[in-house]
Amino acid sequence: MADVKLTVWEKAQIVRLEMKGIRRAAAGITVQPDIDRGIARIREGARRREQRAKKK
Repeated sequence: MADVKLTVWEKAQIVRLEMKGIRRAAAGITVQPDIDRGIARIREGARRREQRAKKK
Protein backbone atom coordinates (compact mmCIF):
# COMPACT_ATOMS: atom_id res chain seq x y z
CA MET A 1 0.00 0.00 0.00
CA ALA A 2 1.33 3.42 -0.88
CA ASP A 3 1.89 5.77 1.99
CA VAL A 4 -1.08 7.99 2.62
CA LYS A 5 -0.94 11.43 4.16
CA LEU A 6 -2.26 11.16 7.71
CA THR A 7 -3.85 14.05 9.54
CA VAL A 8 -2.68 15.01 13.01
CA TRP A 9 -5.82 13.40 14.46
CA GLU A 10 -5.17 10.11 12.63
CA LYS A 11 -1.56 10.11 13.84
CA ALA A 12 -2.77 10.67 17.41
CA GLN A 13 -5.20 7.75 17.08
CA ILE A 14 -2.38 5.47 15.90
CA VAL A 15 -0.15 6.58 18.79
CA ARG A 16 -3.00 5.86 21.23
CA LEU A 17 -3.37 2.33 19.83
CA GLU A 18 0.38 1.75 19.94
CA MET A 19 0.52 2.87 23.58
CA LYS A 20 -2.25 0.38 24.36
CA GLY A 21 -0.17 -2.30 22.64
CA ILE A 22 2.93 -1.38 24.64
CA ARG A 23 1.02 -1.72 27.90
CA ARG A 24 -0.24 -5.13 26.83
CA ALA A 25 3.24 -6.21 25.74
CA ALA A 26 4.55 -5.24 29.17
CA ALA A 27 1.88 -7.51 30.65
CA GLY A 28 3.13 -10.39 28.48
CA ILE A 29 0.48 -10.32 25.74
CA THR A 30 2.40 -10.60 22.48
CA VAL A 31 -0.29 -11.37 19.90
CA GLN A 32 -2.45 -8.29 19.39
CA PRO A 33 -4.44 -8.55 16.16
CA ASP A 34 -6.99 -5.96 17.33
CA ILE A 35 -4.26 -3.30 17.51
CA ASP A 36 -3.09 -4.19 13.99
CA ARG A 37 -6.66 -4.08 12.67
CA GLY A 38 -7.25 -0.70 14.31
CA ILE A 39 -4.17 0.81 12.70
CA ALA A 40 -5.11 -0.69 9.34
CA ARG A 41 -8.63 0.76 9.70
CA ILE A 42 -7.24 4.24 10.34
CA ARG A 43 -4.89 4.02 7.36
CA GLU A 44 -7.71 2.72 5.14
CA GLY A 45 -9.89 5.67 6.17
CA ALA A 46 -7.08 8.06 5.25
CA ARG A 47 -6.67 6.35 1.88
CA ARG A 48 -10.41 6.70 1.17
CA ARG A 49 -10.31 10.35 2.24
CA GLU A 50 -7.47 11.03 -0.23
CA GLN A 51 -9.31 9.26 -3.03
CA ARG A 52 -12.44 11.33 -2.42
CA ALA A 53 -10.34 14.50 -2.49
CA LYS A 54 -8.79 13.50 -5.83
CA LYS A 55 -12.22 13.00 -7.42
CA LYS A 56 -13.23 16.58 -6.72
